[in-house]
Amino acid sequence: MIPVLRPTIDEQTKKELIEVLDSGWWGFGPKTQEFEKTFAEYVGAKYCVGMNSGTSALDLCLKVYNINGGELITTPMTFVSDAIVGEWNNMDVTFADIDPDTLCLDPKTVIITPETKAIITVDSHGRLADIKGLREKFKGLIIEDAAHAMHTPGAGIESDITIWSFQAVKSLPMWDGGAITTNDEEVYKKLRTLTWLGVEKSTYDRAIGKKYTWDYDITQSQGIKAYMTDVQAVVGLGQLRRLEETNARRREIESMYNEGFKDMPQIQIPMHSHTVQYYTMKCENRNELGEFLAQNDIATSVHFKPLSEMTYWKKAVKRPLPVTDREWVKLLSLPVHNALTNEEVNLIISKVKEFYAK
Repeated sequence: MIPVLRPTIDEQTKKELIEVLDSGWWGFGPKTQEFEKTFAEYVGAKYCVGMNSGTSALDLCLKVYNINGGELITTPMTFVSDAIVGEWNNMDVTFADIDPDTLCLDPKTVIITPETKAIITVDSHGRLADIKGLREKFKGLIIEDAAHAMHTPGAGIESDITIWSFQAVKSLPMWDGGAITTNDEEVYKKLRTLTWLGVEKSTYDRAIGKKYTWDYDITQSQGIKAYMTDVQAVVGLGQLRRLEETNARRREIESMYNEGFKDMPQIQIPMHSHTVQYYTMKCENRNELGEFLAQNDIATSVHFKPLSEMTYWKKAVKRPLPVTDREWVKLLSLPVHNALTNEEVNLIISKVKEFYAK
């Protein structure tokens, strides 16, 4: 079976991972600090806080700004993390609709009320969200979920605070992990303690020097255990070294698909994505095509079944979502990752054509 997504790792990173495992220091430590510094420089931010997941990062973005209660507006075309963190912080979640081409939150559909306290907008499939458009309507906290945009030029620049994901199928995979970037020093300092249950000083910082210092203080209770570990960070550093190469390969695959499907009336080629987090085309008979490809050992997926279609999250549909309802039933994601060969891409294209020729 040709997988939809597949993480890879190079030999140098494998060696460096073994070195960390042999060092005896697996938790938050020097490699995490190195990753945070390197990552912040890479994306053009002053500060980075490494996290155990993008979901934890979203949660702490609300906590660090003392958001508790009120309304959270987000997109239904995303993974559940962008909505569930609102409930974790006692917020009423509302979905707004999407742009049919970018699949990002459409500012025109966002209705701001006195209860609106934050917006989480997603760089869907690696295409940048219209944060300037959102800012024209809303002066409060805008969180950018850049989980798909590692690294789309311009990601993390316009929002108040940005989260990133390094989960296994992302374009910078370290099996799991996340980060928050910010240019606000006070926000950064507070996040530092929020990732470790309010503990003011990490175990690693207390172990530096000639002896381990056991004494520390806790001055608040908002925090969760969410820091990145050196085992994750060393993989992340390796993936960051090769990110331009692996993203370039994903764009090559995108170009091959676009060329293969350009004259097919049954398929609408997706807008360009710098990261090609997913190659998600709009197509006729989506479900039948997916089943046909599976029978030919080609895996596909749907990114995303909207949260507005989920039983629990129907309560967040306060207003009609016509674009979401119309577009998601056409979406199908084809395999795209840097381990995919040209031969496999050509096979996938030929099987798609075979299906529509029947």
